[in-house]
Amino acid sequence: MKRYQKYLALIGLALLVAACMKILNVNHPETAPVNTGVDVSIDIEVTPEEDGSSRVLVGILAPEKWKLAESSQVTFTTSYGPETMTMRVATDADTAPSGKTWPASLRDSLGTQDNYEPVEWTAFIADDELSWKNKEAFTGSVKIHFTTGEENLKTNLAYVVSNVKEAADVDVRVVHKQLFETTGGENATIDYTQPKMCSIVPETFTWEDIVALHCNLSIPVNGEDSPLKGAEKVYLMARATYGGGTNEVIVDEVGPKTLMTKNGTDKWMLYIYPHEFFGIPAGVKIENVSFYMVNEDKSIEVKMPNGEEFSFPENNK
Repeated sequence: MKRYQKYLALIGLALLVAACMKILNVNHPETAPVNTGVDVSIDIEVTPEEDGSSRVLVGILAPEKWKLAESSQVTFTTSYGPETMTMRVATDADTAPSGKTWPASLRDSLGTQDNYEPVEWTAFIADDELSWKNKEAFTGSVKIHFTTGEENLKTNLAYVVSNVKEAADVDVRVVHKQLFETTGGENATIDYTQPKMCSIVPETFTWEDIVALHCNLSIPVNGEDSPLKGAEKVYLMARATYGGGTNEVIVDEVGPKTLMTKNGTDKWMLYIYPHEFFGIPAGVKIENVSFYMVNEDKSIEVKMPNGEEFSFPENNK
């Protein structure tokens, strides 16, 4: 697994427990196979301004499907002492100064870091309290081990290192954002980092189900407005394949069957039962469905930036 050293600017953090924390460097891979363990290290420097103590807090933002609370291990090693601290997953009983759980507080403060698919913050708190003395600087290293999920995806992981002090707001601005990709899975890569013009509801589905195809034409494509933004009518053109990909049915008529329903400004949707929509017998397995949008005279088409039709793999978990 390719690894590299990424040096960050020394970002200061004025903590209310009178210490200044800096991220020195982050050792993190750019990519990893699916269902694989990944090791990350974050080196920090702490420069106290007066005597104090607190517990180290580490927050990790990752796809919800990875369930980091169940699969991750985090430790904090310091030159100051105690030498190594194990860290546990923060529970609902570990409330931030805001009164919310730490994951909720981190999400409020730091958001989703430009991810547009479901991601979540997982917080880890050191078992032991770390003490320091005035102006005696020391270093530390956070070691993180997590396991990737089973899907090919591209996402912005994020890490925050801070500390916890009762009855004090912790300013969590020392954040490292890491573009990360998993490979080797069976699905087409899901890009969490791009706004999604189209989606399917429910998220868990097969082409044997009734599904709703949603399209948000207010989302720019390659920095430009969709050519159907502001359209009064939008129609869905679609195709389905079956029989090992040797058979294809195309629905490209403009009429009531393909007219999408407006459900917001430049937002459109259409319920379909694929077998009925394409006229494929219920006993025949539909292998793939792709689609795109047009205006009433088909003079305008909206497809993916690369010119391909929108296509979503079945998700039957």
